[in-house]
Amino acid sequence: MSKAEEDARFRVRADKHSHFTALHAVGALDYGSSPLLKEQADAALGATDHPRLVIDLTEVTFCDSTGYGVLMYALTRVRRVAGSLVLVGPSTVMRQRLRRLGVAELFDTRRTVEEAMEAFPEPT
Repeated sequence: MSKAEEDARFRVRADKHSHFTALHAVGALDYGSSPLLKEQADAALGATDHPRLVIDLTEVTFCDSTGYGVLMYALTRVRRVAGSLVLVGPSTVMRQRLRRLGVAELFDTRRTVEEAMEAFPEPT
């Protein structure tokens, strides 16, 4: 497999923490790979009544309209159950596209997963 093919191959790793789930996406988020992120988001959001979800985009190399659609889907679903969603590390291009789509202000974004963790303090 070439370096370009390896970079384009999409993967999602789910890390469950005591009070939130982090989905770490790697590669090109497009028509072919978006269902994987949607599936992982559904699993995380279905695991609790008031989900807290972090989607780490720091290693996403490309995102097309279906990728943005999955992010909107996750946001809509999490809001429907009074949960919370934080996007981590969207690229400059992704932030610009979210602004052009008129939805950037709907997303809580952070630079790192550690910053996102601060948005979800552990319950006492």
